[in-house]
Amino acid sequence: MNMAFTITDDIGAAGRAVRESLSRKNQRSQELTGRTRELMNMGSAASVEMPFPVLIEKGEGAHLIDADGNRYIDFQIGFGSLILGHRHPVITQAILDQVENRGWQFGLHNPNQVPLAEQLIKADNCVERVIFCNTGTEASMYAIRVSRAFTGKNKIGVFDGFYHGAHDYGIGIADPASPRDAPVYRPLGAGVLPAVVENQVMLPYRSPAAFDLIRQHKDELAVVMIEAAQSSNPHMNDEIRDYLHELKAVCAASGVLFMMDEVITGFRFAYGGAQEFYGVKPDLATYGKALGGGLPIGAVGGRADIMRLFNAMHEGDPKGIMSGGTFSGNPLTMAAGYAQTRYFDEHRDKVYPHINGQGERLAKMVNDYAHSKNMAVQVLNAGSMFQIYFRKEPIRSARDLNMKKPQAETEFYLHLLDNGVLVPGTRRSFVSFAHTPELIDEAVGRITRSLDLVREDGLI
Repeated sequence: MNMAFTITDDIGAAGRAVRESLSRKNQRSQELTGRTRELMNMGSAASVEMPFPVLIEKGEGAHLIDADGNRYIDFQIGFGSLILGHRHPVITQAILDQVENRGWQFGLHNPNQVPLAEQLIKADNCVERVIFCNTGTEASMYAIRVSRAFTGKNKIGVFDGFYHGAHDYGIGIADPASPRDAPVYRPLGAGVLPAVVENQVMLPYRSPAAFDLIRQHKDELAVVMIEAAQSSNPHMNDEIRDYLHELKAVCAASGVLFMMDEVITGFRFAYGGAQEFYGVKPDLATYGKALGGGLPIGAVGGRADIMRLFNAMHEGDPKGIMSGGTFSGNPLTMAAGYAQTRYFDEHRDKVYPHINGQGERLAKMVNDYAHSKNMAVQVLNAGSMFQIYFRKEPIRSARDLNMKKPQAETEFYLHLLDNGVLVPGTRRSFVSFAHTPELIDEAVGRITRSLDLVREDGLI
């Protein structure tokens, strides 16, 4: 089945050429997708604005190779989980040793959980006890549950532009018609119960008005959750540092738990994540991605008096919560995660200056080019995490972004893919330790070439 692009009269010459090129380059991806589309749903992880996903067969360092043999500079990098790049030898060896000599799934607890838990407690500013699960989505779900049990309150506070996982309480947007300083929560997609909406308090990101809303709802709020750098709007500066510290103080004074979502920032901003970088200590933190060395993982950590509720149900405590999972804390993930986090620990003076520095370089070079060409384009970055926006005006929060993507953005990512640079469909991009300065220079050249092609069609 051929699922090539439909080319209409309103597509410019460069747009026509890139669609024809991508269709030629990706024959096997098209064929395989055609054979499996009735068996599988690709969800939101599809590759940019393609009529078919690019299917990946192999990863090497900072590169991906697709089913047709096309090679890409990879800024998806496992949705941010592979800070050391694809198939790093230290992690590869840990996985092989576990599989060949011990096994990969027992169901019961295993000794590999201990060193990874110790590594997380050593790195994290607030973690006194840990529970492992399988994804960042599960981690935030459990963090919400334990917060409600601990406080006896039902509502949770989230910030506009947030993402805390794919469960009902982790997805939502601010109603565009609502005031900036009093955003109204709206579920993202169908199937979310009204009770979920009723138990969410949406807060304005980077606005002091959020503090007044927390005080106003303090008797109902169990926890306020925040990403130290929103993946939809990455920033890393002193203003956010001050905001996080004030947010913690307001929550503490209001009797509301303060939770930092470190699923993306954990072990990426620094060895101790955003908590180390900003010097803030929350009550709870959630982890995923980098913690597992590229294998599925989630974790909740925090104060011992809160975390004890994960075991308290078995002790007859009515505040005890249920948690569990067949693959939670499985030995293979624990081995890979420990290998990667131990590497971070031992080489933190090399890893973090490199990835954060190269993220800054990429953003500055693209921004300088866009400015020199008077293009309505900007790159925002939080260290090694970055995203390209087709807008000149400053971006403080998701309220500054139009949910409908401009045609220039769609065309740009098609050209970028054709030029051998792969980003996730979400546009959230990451630099890894495997991205050398020379590779960043090469990637910037491909990015600026793609911008020029979009301009040729008069879209920038």
